[in-house]
Amino acid sequence: MLKSLFISSFVIIDQTTVDFDEGMTALTGETGAGKSIIINALEQLCGARASSSLVRKGSKKAVIEGVFDMNDSIQKILDELNIDGDDDLIITKEILDNGRSTIKINYRTVTNSALKQVAPYLLDIHSQYQTQEIFNVKNHLKILQSFMNHQDDSLLSEYHKHYFEYKKISQKIKKLEQEDLSDERIEYYQKQYDELKDFEYTDEIIDQLEEELRMMKNYESMHKYMTDFNEAMSDKQGALNQINDALSALGHMNDTESFSALYDEFYNQYYSMQDIVDRIGTAFDSIDFDEYRFNELQEELFTIHRLQRKYGYSVDDIYQAQTELKEKLDAALNREDVLADLNKQKDQAYHEAYQIASKLTSLREEQGLIFVDTLEKELKDLYLPDAKLKVDIKECSLSDTGKDDITFMVSMNKGQVFTPLNETASGGEISRLMLAIKTITMNQNQMNTLVFDEIDTGVSGKVADAIGLKMHSISLNNQVLCITHLPQVAIHADHHYAIKKSSHGEETYSTLAVLSEDERIEEIAKMLSGDVVTAEAIDNAKRLLHG
Repeated sequence: MLKSLFISSFVIIDQTTVDFDEGMTALTGETGAGKSIIINALEQLCGARASSSLVRKGSKKAVIEGVFDMNDSIQKILDELNIDGDDDLIITKEILDNGRSTIKINYRTVTNSALKQVAPYLLDIHSQYQTQEIFNVKNHLKILQSFMNHQDDSLLSEYHKHYFEYKKISQKIKKLEQEDLSDERIEYYQKQYDELKDFEYTDEIIDQLEEELRMMKNYESMHKYMTDFNEAMSDKQGALNQINDALSALGHMNDTESFSALYDEFYNQYYSMQDIVDRIGTAFDSIDFDEYRFNELQEELFTIHRLQRKYGYSVDDIYQAQTELKEKLDAALNREDVLADLNKQKDQAYHEAYQIASKLTSLREEQGLIFVDTLEKELKDLYLPDAKLKVDIKECSLSDTGKDDITFMVSMNKGQVFTPLNETASGGEISRLMLAIKTITMNQNQMNTLVFDEIDTGVSGKVADAIGLKMHSISLNNQVLCITHLPQVAIHADHHYAIKKSSHGEETYSTLAVLSEDERIEEIAKMLSGDVVTAEAIDNAKRLLHG
């Protein structure tokens, strides 16, 4: 839920802070007052592209900050982004006058792509433009999937495994069929493969070889340091002999109770140190310099590094190149057999994908009938009693969604034949259709804040009233923000904000403020009668609000 919105120096808004509550909130105002600016501000919090034109004239930057309720889905994303969560989620966006912007989530700077990961769980904004998206048949499957609460996800996951394998093999076949397999090309592949075929190294082995070479390269200096170490520790005047002398001196006091335990501890430490010195000498002796091995290591590592520069520094890259070259040679020398085997694999992958795609089709056909029945009931509430919908599913070539070409067909009036949605419905019908679709799909959605921007365009009277009632019913379980120019819609809101524009000198300002009961009556009256608010309009407003 959106809890509050702070806007500063954004377009014609100087500065405003608005707190929002649960239920339905209406935002009204005369044309040009700045209702669209509020939508633009919310869109910025969802990752919309920033622009210098959004910064109020004369200001260095615009600031938009929204405070939202936290939920499990958002918390999961924040964990992945290593951002601390709390009871509230705070999104802040600053837009500079040069068009650049900074985004913060809970006061930590993030990228716009990170914001877009969170955005789907913040707001669901439906503008007039977005309403028109249902005309696009590419969106019809998405709408059906939303209604299904993505019941097809597990089947889709299984389908993708076989479908993308089919695509991969098909691409491999195409590449092989188009590839130049002349004698010169085969000779080139063979030469490359010959230098890779004996490569049998791991990162660990390469590290060991490099360490061994480094030790040998440092042998001369290490020999000097080892000589210095032996002189310091083991010579006649070395540390061990001196410690031994000290131990002997301490031994004369060993029969004294207070020194007995200390003598034993000193004795043990001395012989531990002597053991370490012996082990150091043994470790150094094991590095005995071997010139033949030194040259061998240099040559071996030179070859490895050359292959890394050529094929990739990761051993996985080299092994991949090794495999690909082997496949190319096999294909060149046994082209027909390889193609036959690949086509067999392709057919098998296609068969598996098609079988699962058929299951997807059956599920979508079944859910499509439920979708139609549920939607038509909602349309009756919105004064479209004769509207009929059909989910038309035609088979098409396999794609990443299956083999279904889905189109919503409608008949808006009795006796009217079913035609594609974009060829039939009027603006007012589309608005109601979109609202009905949202009503039956958002219950399964994690979204709990819906913003409707003049979704009531093209309707009036009882239809507008029905739209208002429908939005209010949605608001019983979800927060609804509704920008409207119709009093029949606004009266159903639990809260009412007015957007007003004023001028001071050469400056224009837009403000947003919550209305008191009397102010709300006056606002409704103004929506009914225009700028001149009559007593009759006031009475009508009261009747609309209070019944």
